[in-house]
Parts: sequence; C-alpha cells; structure tokens
Amino acid sequence: MSTKISKDDLKSPDQVTQTLRKGFVWTTGHSKIVIAAVAAFIVLGVGYSIASHLSEKKETAQQEKYFLLEKAYSAKKQGFEEAARAEQINAQSKDKKNVPAFDPAKKASGDLQKDYGTIVANFESFINDAPKTKAAQMAALNLSEIYLTYKKNDEAAAVLAKVEPGLKSGDVLTALVLMQTGNVQADKGDCKAAVEKWQKLADSKNLAFAHDEAKLRMGLCFESMNDLAKAEALYTEIAKKEDMNTTDFAAAKEAQKYLRLLKAKKNL
Repeated sequence: MSTKISKDDLKSPDQVTQTLRKGFVWTTGHSKIVIAAVAAFIVLGVGYSIASHLSEKKETAQQEKYFLLEKAYSAKKQGFEEAARAEQINAQSKDKKNVPAFDPAKKASGDLQKDYGTIVANFESFINDAPKTKAAQMAALNLSEIYLTYKKNDEAAAVLAKVEPGLKSGDVLTALVLMQTGNVQADKGDCKAAVEKWQKLADSKNLAFAHDEAKLRMGLCFESMNDLAKAEALYTEIAKKEDMNTTDFAAAKEAQKYLRLLKAKKNL
C-alpha cells in the first residue's frame, strides 16, 4: 500500500468515510453445550443442554434461510456491477464495433425500491424474526450496506441496532457489527457516536484483532472533529507497531500516512 502524500490528500485530509475500509468476513462457529457433571445440578445441566440444543437448531435453521437471501442479493448486486462495468467499457472504448452491447435497462436505477425493494423487505422480515441470531447479524451487515449505498443512513443505523443486543463477547461478528455501526454514524456526520462504538470494540480484550482498525477510524473521526491531539496519539500508537506480529499491517501503514498528513496540516 502506497503511503506517498499527494496534493489532493493535503487538500482534503478529513474525508473520514472514504478512508474507512469496507468489507467483512462471514464466519460461523458451533456453540458448545455445557452439561453439568455434579449430581446435585443434573436437572439444571439437562435443562441447559436442551435449551442450548434448541438454540443451536434455531441458528442452523436461520442460517439456511439466510443463505438463500444472500444468494438473491449477491446475484442482483453482481448484475448491477456487471452492467456498470459494461457501460464504462462502452464509454471508454474507441472501437465501438467490437464493444459488447450495453443494455441500460440492466443498470441500477438509483431508486432503492426499484433496485432492491423485495430483497430489502425480505432482509428486514428475516432480522425481525430472530434478531439475536448470527444469521440476523450477517443479514444486518448486508442490509446496512444496501442502505448506505442509497444514502439511507438512518435506516442503516436502525437495522444494526436491532441485532446489537444479540452480540456476544469475542465473536467476530460482534467486531463487524460494531465496526459497521461506527461507519454508519461517521457517514451521518455523528463522529461522537461513531467513536463510542469503536471505543467499545477497542476495549474488548477478546477482539484484539480489530483494535488497531477501530483506533485508526477513531483517529480519523477525532481529526474531523478538530481534536488533533487525540488523533495524533492514536496514529502514533498504531504506527509504532508496524513490525509487530500482533498488529494489522495495513492499519499501521495507514496510521503512518495519516500521521504525516496531520503534521503537514498543522504546519500549513
């Protein structure tokens, strides 16, 4: 990743949402059923085992439903992306005879209801049905991305809030939901609320893999709020750990870049 500072960077160092990396990794784990070994608690143990088993069955059933929704969403999104690429190739090519035909009807219209109406409704219904499942959390991440694409930040924040009560300490989806919630708040211009979410993530010992990324985004928000001292402190903390195996190398390189940008900005 290049860390060279351009003139454009110096002109607009506070474009927070453009520097927040997108994307997430879907992972699911199998919950362990704890059975009490002590005879005095055998009834409680069996009861817990049954409850856990039922919960696991519900999670599995919800994930099966989710994958069907995700498949429909992915196909629709891929179609729009292919149409956009075809339009770009068509516009840039000088040899119009050998360019694949472009069908404007396959492009995204820019209207959420026309483009993703049914998919959005299905995701919303699915999340409302079992908001505390991991499947619902993944659906919320996808749905929030759709809402953000169409500048519906309030809706994105609302759908993520529905699944937050079901987040579990140490689960990768917890990190992803908190990170995305912060992204949404930052995109809304509410950096104070964004920092609160990222701080919650940074404070979790079980989510150490996401600490540097969360702190980097916090630094960007502090910078946009003109709290340059806090931003510089965070950038410095992350940048110093470039050679450590426990840090996110990409975050360290970004921190180095933004530290230099911040210092250049202060000297203007």
